[in-house]
Amino acid sequence: MVKNIMESPIEKLYNFCPNCRTALARKDIEGRKRPACPECGFVYWNNPKPACSVIIGKNHKVLMLRRGREPLKGYWVLPGGFIEYEEEPRDAAIRETKEETGLDIEITGLVGVYQITNDPRGIHLDIIYSGRILNENPVISDESSVYGFFPAGNLPEPIAYRHKEAIKEWNAAPKKA
Repeated sequence: MVKNIMESPIEKLYNFCPNCRTALARKDIEGRKRPACPECGFVYWNNPKPACSVIIGKNHKVLMLRRGREPLKGYWVLPGGFIEYEEEPRDAAIRETKEETGLDIEITGLVGVYQITNDPRGIHLDIIYSGRILNENPVISDESSVYGFFPAGNLPEPIAYRHKEAIKEWNAAPKKA
């Protein structure tokens, strides 16, 4: 049996090199111990996965979804998800919102980029936009159990990721007329 060489529980488990199948060993690379192949030089960098979310405001309230499945089942989140290969982040935000809520939206701005370290699937970068609803026919997917519009100062708990922080920053920012 090969001993797991990972030190962090949130790192993806790589025990063998995907190129030459040699057992990986921890090697000091750029100031961090990283899984690396002593034969071919492969390094597992464990880069964060890009995701996007959207803050949709309506009548001074924010749309939130309660997750209906793991991970983080029961937590409240903004509509969003992972960016697909070769997909623009703005397009991913629009697509994910449509998939999860049935709503057509327009992106109105960038709220910020947040490093997500509290997801059991690993570290992500969440690009959070603000958006505006173009239609009024929400249809929630099976990823969520319920949705609601909440005042930014009275959000439901618990909230996953750094969505509460993003909503607070969005709410404090001056709004365009």
